[in-house]
Amino acid sequence: MVALLTDAANGDAAANKPAPTQGSLLPKDYRLDERVEPTPKPDFPHYQYPRWIGHKFDPDGQIMPYPGNGVLSPLDPASALHRSLQVLLDDLQQQDFALLYTFLPPSSWHMTTYEGISDQIRLRNSWPADLPVTASLKACHAYVATRLADFNHCLGAGIQMKVAGFESLAEGIALKLVPTTFDGERALRDLRNRISQRLGMRHPGHDNYSFHMGLGYLLRHLSEGDEARIAGFLEGWHAKLPRSFELSIPEYCVYDDMYSFRRMFYLG
Repeated sequence: MVALLTDAANGDAAANKPAPTQGSLLPKDYRLDERVEPTPKPDFPHYQYPRWIGHKFDPDGQIMPYPGNGVLSPLDPASALHRSLQVLLDDLQQQDFALLYTFLPPSSWHMTTYEGISDQIRLRNSWPADLPVTASLKACHAYVATRLADFNHCLGAGIQMKVAGFESLAEGIALKLVPTTFDGERALRDLRNRISQRLGMRHPGHDNYSFHMGLGYLLRHLSEGDEARIAGFLEGWHAKLPRSFELSIPEYCVYDDMYSFRRMFYLG
């Protein structure tokens, strides 16, 4: 069984550690200017855990409130990829490293086209320009819905995506997705730019956003050995997954946590 990387496992060494300063409470690799970062909580030791623990899930893997909205493309439950991922999920849950993760239910699987707002990330560039960052979540949901009500996604009949592999294991397990054609890539990037302009918000890392589909969140930082072993396991699975799938029509969704995303309407 994989050992969890906790201070308790380090015995006396943990007891001799100096008390962390406020700056050291930040998660490892904290890059506020380069990507969307969750706002640190003053009473949580973020440095001990991967990026989203203490926000979306607690250290034991229990779901936490994390309300927000966004433009998503759910994975079609009837697709070959969905069926393959269910088998992958079953396999993952049987591995001895499974206790290092909390896995997402298949009903939540989706690709984020545009990250909207998070109630826990009230920063000026990650919030609609016409709304104060103190606006209620309800008001923000309504505002975004109004701004996107007549919005045309301009993706045509659909975009073919391919599974290019898996994202970095630093935060969890997620498929890395890319359009199969240059025109598809350009259309998706243009859609993100147009939504950003319509809402008056541009997240850090907007131009370099990596399309992905999350399967599970990491609960503890991985050792080099565990990372290599899990990467090898996933590499073997990559060869078994369908190479491409059709992206579903983007939806404006709101959510309370990472388990359920409620469609408000399809983009036109």
